[in-house]
Amino acid sequence: MNRYTKMYGWLYNTFGTTQFTTNDFRMMFPSPQPTKTIHDLIKLDFMKRVQHGKYQMIKPEEFVRQIVQDNVNKDGIVQQAEKIYAFCESTAVTIWTDGYYWTDFTKGFKPIHIKVFMKDMPYWIDFFKRHDAEYVIAGEQKTLFGVTYVVHPTDTIPYEMKDGDPIIPLKETIQFCQGNVLLYRPALEYLDKQFNLGLFSDHRQGAS
Repeated sequence: MNRYTKMYGWLYNTFGTTQFTTNDFRMMFPSPQPTKTIHDLIKLDFMKRVQHGKYQMIKPEEFVRQIVQDNVNKDGIVQQAEKIYAFCESTAVTIWTDGYYWTDFTKGFKPIHIKVFMKDMPYWIDFFKRHDAEYVIAGEQKTLFGVTYVVHPTDTIPYEMKDGDPIIPLKETIQFCQGNVLLYRPALEYLDKQFNLGLFSDHRQGAS
């Protein structure tokens, strides 16, 4: 826990939701630069300016909601990237099924799988850090939460464009689903019907 987070706790404990001035702040918390400290706290979303010279602490629940919302807003950040990527694995399944089939997520974790070139990994690590986006390299042991980019480094990235997004080809997505039919059968059935693939033709003939 950094000092500003600790300070937020004491500030909220002191002022609650009542408005206060820079002088009020200085009286309660000795500081050589109270104006700068207040500015930093506002920038970090710990407090807000309600009018000139008056401030108010952000309620803990509002602060938590803002943290979550800031993370959720990273959902489309890769569109700003200057390197090639393609959505893959369960993310590709969702896109190819037009949002019909969602899986591989929980209430606390929403992965976005992308393939990137191995040689571009330094760029991607810097990219996610600059944008304060959660990321993990596939296979890395790490506690995961929120919207997290799961990065799959590779030497080749065949992809197609679907609804403006680069995505691994349909054939590769189907192979991924077939690797875990118990989980992805609904997606396979949707794709089979949508693209007339005949994936379950043998099953249907045997059942008739």
